Amino acid sequence: MQTIEVIYLVSFFLGLGFAIISGLLSGVFSGAGEAAGNVDIHGGHVDAGGHPVGAGDSIHLSPVSPITIAMFIASFGGSGIIMHKYFQLPMAVHIPAAGVIGFVIAAAVFYFFAKVMGISEVSSSPRPEEAVGLEAEILTSIPAEGVGEIAYTLRESRFTSPAKTLDGKELPARMVVKIVKIVGGTYYVEKAR
Repeated sequence: MQTIEVIYLVSFFLGLGFAIISGLLSGVFSGAGEAAGNVDIHGGHVDAGGHPVGAGDSIHLSPVSPITIAMFIASFGGSGIIMHKYFQLPMAVHIPAAGVIGFVIAAAVFYFFAKVMGISEVSSSPRPEEAVGLEAEILTSIPAEGVGEIAYTLRESRFTSPAKTLDGKELPARMVVKIVKIVGGTYYVEKAR
């Protein structure tokens, strides 16, 4: 067996093995067990399992991630061994061609994950402006010209936010109000009934 064949085979099995192990262990070390309780979204931040996530935070997928690197290595090794062993192409052809094929497959995997992550992020993340028009309950009374706290439900999740009255008047706790507008993270409310 030639050295180049060994390099291709090691690349293929190393990349494939890493991709499989990464896929199988993807949820084991992510802290998913910590977030099994409740999710509290309070005044512009999310607190899930003790780890705060800012309102503008999102998952960022990098083109140079472990899965894309693993797919590049596996594709490079697999396509290289096929071109060398079965098509018997010269080394000056099969090495660069294997690199290009590895790059194309890694780019396709990145594109696929970017699309999947983009779709799930858009569909599952409620935006604050979706709360306008909803009813809410006052948790902490809203003083005249002051700020209190409301709770409302959006997309089956409970949120709490700072709130003021639209007319600047005082409203007591436990009253049901309607969210009218949002300005700078403060929710403006009025009596619902």
